[in-house]
Amino acid sequence: MKLNLIRGAYLVTYAEAFGLTHHPISIPRGAVTTTLRKESSQISGFRSKRISADFILPSVAGIGQDDDEVSSKASDLIDLVKTSFLIAGTTIGGGFIALPTVVAPCGFYPAAVSLFAVWLYFLAQSFALVECINRAKVDSEVAPTIASISRTAFGSKGEAAIGILLTILIQATLVSQIARAGMLFSNYRIGCLASAFSIAALVFAPRSGVRMAANANAGLTTLFLLSCISVFSIGVGSADFTLLSASSNWSMMPSALPSFLQLLCYGEIISTVCEISNYNAVKTKKAIVLGSFMTLCLQLTWSALGIALTPASSTIDAVSALIQNGGPVKLPLLSLSVTAILTTILGSYLALLSTVNAWVNKFDSRKIDKESAKGEKDKNNILKRIKAGALISIPATLIASTSPSIFLAAIDFCGSYPVLSLWGIIPPVVALIQRSKEDKNERTQSYRSAGPSIWLAILAALSASLVGYNAVDDLFSVFARFQL
Repeated sequence: MKLNLIRGAYLVTYAEAFGLTHHPISIPRGAVTTTLRKESSQISGFRSKRISADFILPSVAGIGQDDDEVSSKASDLIDLVKTSFLIAGTTIGGGFIALPTVVAPCGFYPAAVSLFAVWLYFLAQSFALVECINRAKVDSEVAPTIASISRTAFGSKGEAAIGILLTILIQATLVSQIARAGMLFSNYRIGCLASAFSIAALVFAPRSGVRMAANANAGLTTLFLLSCISVFSIGVGSADFTLLSASSNWSMMPSALPSFLQLLCYGEIISTVCEISNYNAVKTKKAIVLGSFMTLCLQLTWSALGIALTPASSTIDAVSALIQNGGPVKLPLLSLSVTAILTTILGSYLALLSTVNAWVNKFDSRKIDKESAKGEKDKNNILKRIKAGALISIPATLIASTSPSIFLAAIDFCGSYPVLSLWGIIPPVVALIQRSKEDKNERTQSYRSAGPSIWLAILAALSASLVGYNAVDDLFSVFARFQL
């Protein structure tokens, strides 16, 4: 997902309500997500402006304690709530609506076991990433990111490789969501084009497009949450939960695993969580466990409800079947789908914008210098905005327009390669490299919070094995098609 890359954050509005940000910020998932990266000075400012802590917890909780101690505990609780919401919000993206379809072939119970295993896997990987970030912060005045820690471990080429992987991940996420948007229209290709380019016009055409997109994303986030509540509250009454045990095909679990990896990933937001938690490993881990567990419960609930609501004879995906068949959940489910898709597309556009701007600036450097000499503001140049919008939206739209099947295929691709590489192989490998460079008496040994080195080696080997397995499986599939 994501480097700060995003991946889309739907609960970020509520993080803002607790004082985390001055303005809405989007992070797409699959997330996959938009960065909530803040400078350290901003974080300090947030802490000095935290006024809600004085009334969120009742003062009676501090009887017999100093005011400073009560304030400190309240502050820690506020930070835990913020960071937990950020974790949950980053994880929930447009791929959320694909869960019932992904779960159906193997059945709910095998899928539940797989989801729980993936949750544990990402917990271990996130703890490794926390160690890398906290250790890197010792010698850095700025907040470390996955790119910066990769540069210290692998050099500038490693950092470039990370940037490429992140860009591929966001583009693949964008492809999947444009495809899903097209499936909501009677004419699939027109739906893809209309969805992608109308949102691109919102983001790239106006001079204040980024601000407008962020504000729109905040409103869509709220609507998404309300739609979620409506779908769950209305759907439970008409669901047939006996369908959950109707079939259990454990042999289909491996094919669903890449999608689960994409849908439960939140690695791109870990550096921000570390920063908000003052690089305290214990606080960061609490937030990760709480936020990711909330997401796991939500995804398990949605998987169960989607299967229980979908007729067993349905030959199309669960969401499309429920929308086409009508019923009480049709409108809230349609609202949930639209808002989930739009927030993820918006987040993906915003996440890619800074990268594309860097490319445009590089190739137009001479022109930009001349314009700057004339006193023009290049960032508001209409030609540059058109270039950025075209580079971001056209390739993904063309790929998405090929077939509705690209929706699940893109999610599967994200989980098979970019997610496993970025958030499965890189964190434990970097942690091992950092450990190999430390002196036995060096104080950085105290940052060993991800377990023994053998455990990190196992995590890296497991992730590399999964990437290899997926590659071999995909190659065999390609060869089989050519033979036919």
